[in-house]
Amino acid sequence: MQIRSVIKLGVVLSVVLFCIGIAFYGFARLSMADKENQVDVFEFVPQDCAGVLETDNIDKFMHAFSQMAYSSQLDTLHRSGLINDILSDLNEFSSISAHGLSYQMHYVVISFHQPHTPMDVVAYFRMGKEGKRQLIEAIQNRFGVDFSPKKEFYRGKKIEIYPLTPKKYLSVCTTEGLVVVSYQKKLIEQVIDAVKDNKSLREDTVFASIHHPQATDFITIYGRTASVPLLGKETCHSWSEYDIHLNSEVFYLSGQMYGAEGCQQRTIEGLRAIPMVAEPDSLLVVSGREKVDSCVAAIASSPSHSLFDECVSNLSRDASYIMVTDMEKVMESPEKYSSYLPPFMIRHADLFRPFILSLQLTKVDNRLSHIFVFTYKE
Repeated sequence: MQIRSVIKLGVVLSVVLFCIGIAFYGFARLSMADKENQVDVFEFVPQDCAGVLETDNIDKFMHAFSQMAYSSQLDTLHRSGLINDILSDLNEFSSISAHGLSYQMHYVVISFHQPHTPMDVVAYFRMGKEGKRQLIEAIQNRFGVDFSPKKEFYRGKKIEIYPLTPKKYLSVCTTEGLVVVSYQKKLIEQVIDAVKDNKSLREDTVFASIHHPQATDFITIYGRTASVPLLGKETCHSWSEYDIHLNSEVFYLSGQMYGAEGCQQRTIEGLRAIPMVAEPDSLLVVSGREKVDSCVAAIASSPSHSLFDECVSNLSRDASYIMVTDMEKVMESPEKYSSYLPPFMIRHADLFRPFILSLQLTKVDNRLSHIFVFTYKE
């Protein structure tokens, strides 16, 4: 299913940089009134979205990301869509327009929608009218064009449409304490519908069961999908949570998945039925705690280790399921790995070529916790 692709790191990093461009201009510096701070963004996110990204400090995250050994490898993700339009070539302008302003990045949500192109995203910023003005000024300076908006009304709400190029437009809708931005006017209309018709993501009971308050400096992805394609059931309504963490040689995603009543047990039963696959330095799939324990112990005790073996050795022997694969092998034969990896990673395996991906799932109460670890090979 295509919706699985939106929850993975490649798309995340792509859309994340949209927020960074905004952060460089400091319009998140503004101290909002208490009433504005209480805006629940998820009351505006359309219920049928494929996934969301939530953060309270994306600027700090990207400063850390740029210092990682693998940052240049993922640089191509910075070059499309809103990222290119808002972030590129803006350093000089940001140093001028943001003089005396704080660069602290506040709360931001990104929602992902079908058909899952870089154009099909919506960004939600908790800010007032002054923040919106700074956003528009930043983009206007980037394009150097007459930036007079066309104003349209949909169900009583004003949508301002700003021309970027003859074929590209930025749609903006402002409500009290919130600015909503997208390339697609139709997506802004869906946001308005979500509020007017009480069909927002906040009404999704499965999402509500997995979404929870976070500590400071977090980036979390929530995807309407199972953790692993093999576990996906067409009849099951599932959400998975992915907290992003960075280290010098690895980045990883951790969290849980949760399904509607009846789905969770079927998913766990499906996990037990996954057959073992073992191809040296290429692909390892093991399901069942006892089998995982035996496999990890055997590889850990081996006198010689490849990096692939080290990745296996680092997995928990208490896991219910493990999968390790060399993304270079995936790039060579993507169809072979489609059952184990999300569609985005299959389509863009060349982007992740320098990494070994390790995944472990562990049953915790009635949920499956997961960790996706990308280990840099060079």
